[in-house]
Amino acid sequence: MKTILSMAAILLFSLPAFSQHRLTEKNNLMRPGDEIIKQQVDYKDPGRSGENVLWDFSKLKTVNPEYKLRYVLPRARRDSTYIVGMDTFRIKNIRKNELVTGREHQTNYYYHFKDSLLCILGYENSTTLMHHNSPLPVMQFPMKYETKITTDYSSECLYSQSVLMSTHGKIQVEADAFGKMILPSKDTLNNVLRIHSVQTIFSDSIPSMDSIRIDTRIETYKWYSKGYRYPVFETIRTVHRLDSIKDVFTTAFFYPPQEHYYLEDDPENLVELEEDNQKNNPDSPDYNPWEGLTYNLYPSPVRTTLNIEMDLPKPAVVKVQLTNRQGLIMVTEEWGRQSSGILDKQLYVGLLPTGEYVLNIWLDEYRVSEKILKR
Repeated sequence: MKTILSMAAILLFSLPAFSQHRLTEKNNLMRPGDEIIKQQVDYKDPGRSGENVLWDFSKLKTVNPEYKLRYVLPRARRDSTYIVGMDTFRIKNIRKNELVTGREHQTNYYYHFKDSLLCILGYENSTTLMHHNSPLPVMQFPMKYETKITTDYSSECLYSQSVLMSTHGKIQVEADAFGKMILPSKDTLNNVLRIHSVQTIFSDSIPSMDSIRIDTRIETYKWYSKGYRYPVFETIRTVHRLDSIKDVFTTAFFYPPQEHYYLEDDPENLVELEEDNQKNNPDSPDYNPWEGLTYNLYPSPVRTTLNIEMDLPKPAVVKVQLTNRQGLIMVTEEWGRQSSGILDKQLYVGLLPTGEYVLNIWLDEYRVSEKILKR
């Protein structure tokens, strides 16, 4: 029977700054036999990109408590051929962990890893068989902050075993941010790297189905914490544009670290967890409380209210100021002395003209600045 590691054994201490965590084949490539649990939770805007970002997901409520996600070997035929959706591979030519099938929501997702690139070949369920003529990249190893992959693709989809559709588009995958995350379980993880993927999907012309047009954009964010092979959090946002009407679908998933069942058989990640627990002591005489300050701003672009979240390492007098591109002060708010911990404030900008602004935040004499786009 597999053993679940106790939360006390895997929690990370708060660090004053963040090292450049990167994802590697050894530590983050999916493996047949691994199983994890994820929970559907309330959606929250993923926030800004960049360095030393704070992601506070501690207030999110659970929508569905348990989805099981399993990774298995693909189906074999006569011990000589792997069948992976609409693709086949000779077993003798396949290296260990090169082909993996992910199973969740009664759907099989087919993955192929080759030449340091992890791709998805397609997916299959009771109603749909999707095949990517050119595999979609998911990740490139090693994957570190600012690594980016961009490619065009085309796909064929068989729906209800009778309707054949062709689609095309572009996908971009980028490690766009790193920082600290507070989970829905209230636990804190450091050395978190976020992977942002944007996929556009357009339908090709189908004479017998002129009424069907697909114009879709799917934005996915996945957060990876040092010491865990799989993501610890994920958000998905889908936008459909049909007849000038925008329909937005959003969802989010939390992967509780204590339910990553593969960890007892993952010595590489266990070593990283132990190493991270033992370094960067905040009691050091060289400790700078403001170095690596984590904060988040969202939404971007903003229309009416800008959310500002910061993790204050010590009490400070806080002031915010918004200036336009010419340096003219447009908004000033003084929030007074704030205690250490999470600061969660809102700044109303609904009356400002559209355009680009600079937000300055003072913590005593320390200042951080970020560009803000107002719609």
